[in-house]
Amino acid sequence: MFRILTLSLASALLIAAGVPAEARGDRDQDHLRDAAAQGKVVPLGKLIADVKSRPPYSDMTFLGGAQFDPQRMIYTLKFMDGSQVVVVYVDARSGRIVGRKP
Repeated sequence: MFRILTLSLASALLIAAGVPAEARGDRDQDHLRDAAAQGKVVPLGKLIADVKSRPPYSDMTFLGGAQFDPQRMIYTLKFMDGSQVVVVYVDARSGRIVGRKP
């Protein structure tokens, strides 16, 4: 009986811990959408097209799955250069490339 109660409590805590992260993700998306509508950030589609048109990224394959860091206002884009993944960091406000790995 004690084991069932313990497992039930642990399950409830795990489920409750996941909800705020999902809700935060929704708020981040809403904030980003509002900022794009107000012209405060470059829309993701335009930003991707701009980066893909610049050398050397124009010769690489865009892998999709862009990520956004709302605290830094940075998009992370991934490209494939031969057999190597290249991660490009782009300022969401200006569209300027601010970093790259490798």
